[in-house]
Amino acid sequence: MRIRRLTTIAVAAVALLLGLTAPAMAARGSGPVPFAAQAEAAHLTSAQTDSLRAEVGRIMATTGGRQVALNKIELNGQGDVLVAIPGEAHPRDFSSPSGVLSDPCLEGPVHSGYFCAYSGQNFGGSEIKMYSCQSYGIPWDGNGSWVNDQTPGTKARFYRNDGSLLYTTPAPYASNRNYSTWTNVHTIRPC
Repeated sequence: MRIRRLTTIAVAAVALLLGLTAPAMAARGSGPVPFAAQAEAAHLTSAQTDSLRAEVGRIMATTGGRQVALNKIELNGQGDVLVAIPGEAHPRDFSSPSGVLSDPCLEGPVHSGYFCAYSGQNFGGSEIKMYSCQSYGIPWDGNGSWVNDQTPGTKARFYRNDGSLLYTTPAPYASNRNYSTWTNVHTIRPC
């Protein structure tokens, strides 16, 4: 009896911390679902929500970090991964009424300090915003794109799985709308 009561209290506390509603928890039937309220507010279908959650989990396995929103992974204060709903051109901002994310790499050649890698061509799909001088895992295959909008003179380096250098970008402001070798890129060091 005491264990069941403590379990109920623990589940309620986790739900409260995650901002979940009782209907969202009951709809899934197996306990709290992280960020369910964001999925409901965005009117995502169950299939879209499940697909997005699976993609976030897959990307976190490569990049690390912690999930801080339905489609956002924070990389220990060193950058973010923003995951697009599969089939959509760009990630959404689930915390904004407009749902539109600002992208520091695409706001023009103002040297935002970021290097951004995109899973799709033409700066589309999911995005990793890199800010610090460290290695970032790349979870994508196939064609994508990138923007180097770091401080003047800074070049990003792409590395293979064996640690050998694959490519060095030009200094900012530089971009590639159709980078065709994400399959060969294991990590990027944006400095």
